[in-house]
Amino acid sequence: MSQTFCPIPWNFQAIRSNGDIRVCCQANISANRGVLRKENGQAYNAGVDSLEEARNSSLIKEIRRKMLRGEWNEECTRCKQEEEAGLNSRRIYESLQWDFNVEDAKRVTDHDGAIETQQAPVVYYDLRFGNLCNLGCRMCGPTDSSFWLEDWVKLTGRQSFQDTSGLVEIQEKAGRFSTQAYDWHQFEDFWHQLEANLEHTQHVYMAGGEPLLIKRHYDFLEKCTTNGYAQNIILEYNTNCTKLPKKVLDYWTQFKQVRIGASVDGFGAYAEYQRYPSKWSEVFENLKILNQQPDNILPWLAFTVTAYNIFHMADFMRWKLFESGLERINRTHRRPIITHHVAHHPRHLNVRVLPTALKEKARMSLLEFVEEIKSSDLDERIKKNAQEISESVIHYMFAESYHEGHWMEFCKYTRRLDEIRNQSLLVLDSDFASHFVE
Repeated sequence: MSQTFCPIPWNFQAIRSNGDIRVCCQANISANRGVLRKENGQAYNAGVDSLEEARNSSLIKEIRRKMLRGEWNEECTRCKQEEEAGLNSRRIYESLQWDFNVEDAKRVTDHDGAIETQQAPVVYYDLRFGNLCNLGCRMCGPTDSSFWLEDWVKLTGRQSFQDTSGLVEIQEKAGRFSTQAYDWHQFEDFWHQLEANLEHTQHVYMAGGEPLLIKRHYDFLEKCTTNGYAQNIILEYNTNCTKLPKKVLDYWTQFKQVRIGASVDGFGAYAEYQRYPSKWSEVFENLKILNQQPDNILPWLAFTVTAYNIFHMADFMRWKLFESGLERINRTHRRPIITHHVAHHPRHLNVRVLPTALKEKARMSLLEFVEEIKSSDLDERIKKNAQEISESVIHYMFAESYHEGHWMEFCKYTRRLDEIRNQSLLVLDSDFASHFVE
């Protein structure tokens, strides 16, 4: 396998929560956030622009050229960093998923990096449906959650925030906070373009905000089922699992496969702290419903590793294995316990921000979990997965330190948000107390 090749620039299309079309979600940590732009510097936006035209923008052509030369592009920095830290990157995962390799790419790519889009149609869509959301997760912000708008104003004192297409103004009326910058998915032209490509579509990933709150997406599911395309399409959701309408379960049974990444970063108080204001009892009830669905519905626990929940991670994996009763969630050979990923940004919430003493404590808790699983009578694949998860997080955590530049920011941010939300990290986890800076 090529050390830099990835099929994404050839057969994917990704859209940010504000409608800007981008290379892929992993590029979000680059200065440009992976956004595809026109010659005048304006972003291609799915609400008003041609999806086909964006596929041959100057940036994505440059990325294709570099990949075919075996070079990394700046937009691919996250995958590069993860692979150097021993983690499985999105590039590796997608390269294994799709029957499209370097030689296939060379056959459909001109010398300048352009492709004939009909020869390489989009088979995978990555759609972030605005910022409509009922949660204000701590590692999130107003670009991806409308719930965050009021807290953002209180936290920063500003009625605006920056996104890839400029400054976004927050309106306040009668104590309600809103913005119009994330309604691109309400424009029918986008849906017409998406539905026109259904015969080629194999995979549609949907996130938000919270995708299950987007009403128009149910019409899309209806068209897929009534026109006979559903049986050929894999749906994938990233959902906070607070809402699970019966109608969506009815649609899901008709698709080839439905993959549900349930964004659950712990149980009990840890879940409610990081993904405020979720109620663990409600989330757990929906997980139990997912656990009872037909075989074509494949749910997993998408655990976001942050400085807040790293000490809870081993306990959460124990809970999943021995207490939860969720046998059908994370039931695959590749993901038998949880499906974890590190929150790279904001940096002050990344696990690398922790003081060395806290990193050591987190390391010991994970290694103790590994030894406990090794001595159990669990399946060997589960033992291997426990070791892989724990060692990869430990390796990433110690590979670099963000402490000097961001620990003060972590403490200030946490203290202020705790005040706004009437929460307390020090009550949740006393390990932080001796290191917390007032």
